[in-house]
Amino acid sequence: MLGLMDDLYAYNDWANDKVIALCSGLSDAQLDMPREMGFGTLRATLFHILTAEVIWMERWQGVPWRPFPKDPEGMSVAAIADGLKHVAHSRRELMMAEQANRWSRRVEYQDSTQTPFDHRLSDLLLHVVNHGVHHRAQALNYLKQFDRTVVAGIDYCFYRLAKHAVTQSPEAKASLKAYGLEVSEPSNERCPWDAEWVTRQFQYNDWATRKVLAFSASLTDEQLDRDFAMGPGSIRKTLLHLMDAEAWWITNWNDGPRPFPQTPESTSVAELSETWPGYIAQRNAFIANVDDNEAERIVEIAAGGPHTRFRVGESIPHLALHGTHHRAQLINMFRHVGAEWTNIDLLYAIDDLPEPTVKQ
Repeated sequence: MLGLMDDLYAYNDWANDKVIALCSGLSDAQLDMPREMGFGTLRATLFHILTAEVIWMERWQGVPWRPFPKDPEGMSVAAIADGLKHVAHSRRELMMAEQANRWSRRVEYQDSTQTPFDHRLSDLLLHVVNHGVHHRAQALNYLKQFDRTVVAGIDYCFYRLAKHAVTQSPEAKASLKAYGLEVSEPSNERCPWDAEWVTRQFQYNDWATRKVLAFSASLTDEQLDRDFAMGPGSIRKTLLHLMDAEAWWITNWNDGPRPFPQTPESTSVAELSETWPGYIAQRNAFIANVDDNEAERIVEIAAGGPHTRFRVGESIPHLALHGTHHRAQLINMFRHVGAEWTNIDLLYAIDDLPEPTVKQ
């Protein structure tokens, strides 16, 4: 194991496999059914996930620029799956080769418009992880219309439960499995905690939160409360869910299991903008004091049924990626209310974030 960065990519590959498995048996008509989401069809969205991973690998390897492919041209799901496995293997080799300097190499590359950039490899690695979370959220919404779903979802915490679970009570394990979740046998491995990468994730997370809150403040109540039948349902409910998740995890870490909070749906965006920064400050203060030992501490969560157990150090990255997942839904909702929206991928935040201090 290379630590947290490696684990994030193990999660990325696990989640890609879950989405690909859900596509089994879908017809070409279903894969190409148009919808105003992501890249217009499920096949095109899957193709974009693959193409982005391939193009970024080429940029990291210094391959000459080429146009960003956009047309899947009927590429099969099996071929997309094979492509994802191939790029995952190449990426693993690159990450192992550069782990000693913690991926601090500067990468000079050109984007799809041939605009030149120069960024640290570690930031670009984190960007690709977040990019996958974003577009898998769209793919899951496509699949939902075909009654293809994953029990509970494909959040990072469910990957950890499926592959790296801590010891659960017999009652909790039975309940989780009866619900349809995969629960691995516990092992003695340590949690892949890395304060630098976690801090970077939340610097981005908070940057993006400010963007969506500022934009939401310009919307009418009718736009905020329109039901989109995705995620929590509406723009307002999605914003409330994101803030409540922050509050919930802070409580789990500090005080023990509590029911998931339910901020009133009458809450305005102005009230959200006033309250949310307080939770961000509490979360950042908590994370600042997490070391390797604290990352190993077990916390319990109350999510219906017997309490489920997670390490502190795996629940924190989960919270950051959870934000990326639901912001993907928000962005689609923004577009459906006729609003113009700018890209808030981690890539576009890098130049606004503090320069990371790389451990040696």
